[in-house]
Amino acid sequence: MKILNNLVSGYFDFAEIQAMRHHPMYMSDFVDHLDKVLASTGEALLTDAGKISHRQAMEKANQEYQKFQVQNLSPVEEAYLQTIKAIGKTAKTNAGK
Repeated sequence: MKILNNLVSGYFDFAEIQAMRHHPMYMSDFVDHLDKVLASTGEALLTDAGKISHRQAMEKANQEYQKFQVQNLSPVEEAYLQTIKAIGKTAKTNAGK
């Protein structure tokens, strides 16, 4: 994961530098640059569409998102817990008076 983060960071740095230089870039330019970066770091390049269908990819994405949702609180749940904590602090403060 660290390698991926570094590659993405470097890619964004490149894009930012091109923007600061006002150098027009097209999507094909970014694809070419990304291929060069990946090749120079020894990563394998995709040469075809692969073997996974759109339907299979969407099913997998939905399954993984369901797992993620189970492990994380919704904004409403988070707000509820913050409210409970605040009420608890207020009750302790008032009990000490």
